[in-house]
Amino acid sequence: MQNKFDILIIGSGIAGLSQAITLVEKDASLKIGVISKSEVSITNTSLAQGGIAAVMSTEKDSYQAHIDDTIKASQNKADIQTVTHIVEHAHEGIHQLEKWGVEFDKENGEYHFGLEGGHSAPRVLHVKDQTGAAVHKQLLQKASSLQNITILEDCEAIELLLNTDKSVGGASVYNYQDQTIQEIQAKIVVLATGGMGQLFEYTTNSAIATGDGILLAHQAGATIENIQAIQFHPTAFKQEGKNQLFLITEAMRGAGAYIINDEGKRFVFDYDERGELATRDIVSKAIYSEMKRSGSQQVYLDCRHISKEILLQEFPFIYDYCKAAGTDLSQQIAPIVPAAHYSCGGIKVDIEGKTTVQNLYAIGECTNTGLHGNNRLASNSLLEAIVLAADVTKSILSHIGNVQYNDMLPASITEFDNTKLDLTEDEIKQLKKLLSTYFITNSGQDLYEIKQFLTVYFSYVKGLHGNSLEKLHFQNKLILSHMLIEDRAGEKVRVEL
Repeated sequence: MQNKFDILIIGSGIAGLSQAITLVEKDASLKIGVISKSEVSITNTSLAQGGIAAVMSTEKDSYQAHIDDTIKASQNKADIQTVTHIVEHAHEGIHQLEKWGVEFDKENGEYHFGLEGGHSAPRVLHVKDQTGAAVHKQLLQKASSLQNITILEDCEAIELLLNTDKSVGGASVYNYQDQTIQEIQAKIVVLATGGMGQLFEYTTNSAIATGDGILLAHQAGATIENIQAIQFHPTAFKQEGKNQLFLITEAMRGAGAYIINDEGKRFVFDYDERGELATRDIVSKAIYSEMKRSGSQQVYLDCRHISKEILLQEFPFIYDYCKAAGTDLSQQIAPIVPAAHYSCGGIKVDIEGKTTVQNLYAIGECTNTGLHGNNRLASNSLLEAIVLAADVTKSILSHIGNVQYNDMLPASITEFDNTKLDLTEDEIKQLKKLLSTYFITNSGQDLYEIKQFLTVYFSYVKGLHGNSLEKLHFQNKLILSHMLIEDRAGEKVRVEL
C-alpha cells in the first residue's frame, strides 16, 4: 500500500470522490489517495434516492425561494452566507456532474424537477429514484480514469497523525485485507467520512456510517459543533430484525402518497398544515407522537391511490424492493418508522472546508458548514458536497505549496492483538436504543439511563488490556454517544470516562 500522498482523502462518497476529481483536474501533478472503509461501492451517496436541489432557471423559481426554504427547514439556525453561496452556485455543481457523465431525468428536453417536503417549488433534479447511485457510479468511473488518484479499498483510518508542530501530517490506516496497520503521510488530509446513523436503533445509513471522521477530528483537536442535530427521515420501510432500513424517498409524498395510522387516518395535518409535505423533523415528530398515542410500532405509507404506471415510471427501484419484501405499493400500505438519516452538524469548517487544525480539511456530511442548521432541507446534502468541492479545491491549491512533509509524532496504536470483548450484540443494540430514545424524548430519565450505560462500559473498556479493532470500535461508539448526549443536553454531562 502506498504510504505517501500530497493529499489523503478519507471517504469515497460524493464528497470524497468529487473532491479528488476536482483537485486533479485543477492540478494534474498532485498525488491523491482516497480511503474507502469497505468496498468502494458502499457509501451513503449510493443510497440517496431523491436527488439534488438546484434552481436551474429563475422563470418559475428563484434563488431567494430556495434560500428561504433552507433557512425555514433549518429551524432558522442555518448560516445565511453559507446558504446563499451554495444555493447560488448550485447550477454550477449540476453542470459539473453532467460534465462527468451524470444524466438527470428530462421531459421534452427540459429537466424534470421533483417536489419534496419543505420546498416551495419543484426543484429536485433526479435520476429516477436512484440519483445517488447514478452519481456515485459516474464519479467512480471518472476517478478511476485519472492516473493520479489511488483508491485504497477495505481500509479504515483509525487515527489522524500529527506533526511535531501539531498540524495534521497523515493517518494510521488499518488494511482489512492483510490485517496490518500502516502509517500514510500526507501534506493535506481531507475528511469526507459521512455521518453516524449506525449509532442509532434504526437508520437509513450504510453499515460504515459510524461517525469515524467526527471522532478522528475531535481526537486531533478540531472543533466539533451541533452534532446533536441528527435528522430522522420519517419514511423508512420497516422490516423485522433490520437496523439498516430501506429509505422511501419523500419524493413519493411529493407525488401524492399519504401517511396514515392504524385507523387509516392521515394524521400529520393534526401537527402541521402542510401535512405530509412538511419538513422531515416535523413529520418525524408527528409519527413518533402518533405511535406513542396509539401504542403502535409503526405507521403506514399509502400509495394505493397513485396509479401503478406512475409508481413504476418514477419509483421503479422502490416499488420493486417493497414488492420483493412482501408489500405491493399499488395495492398495500407499507409499514414505516422514522430512522436516523443525516448528521446536520459535525466538524466545524468554513466555506473553504478548513477545520480548526492546520492542514486538516473536511467536506460533506461529517462537517458543520452552517447550511443545514438543526434540520436539513431535502436534497441539499449532495448539493453541498458538489458545490463546496470547488471551494475546498481553491483553498487547498493556494495553501499546499507552502506545506512540507514533516516529522510525525508516534501513533498511539501500531498493531492490534486478539483482545476480546465480553459483549454480545445485545449490548450494542441496547446502546443504540437508549441513544435513539433520548434523542426522541429528550427526557431526564432517558438521559440518566444512557449516562449509566456509558459509565459502566467506559469502566469496562478501561479495564481491558491490549488493543483490538473490536475494542476500538466499541470505545469509539461510547465516546461519540457521550459527545452526542452532551451536545443534546446543552451542558457538560458527567460520565466516568
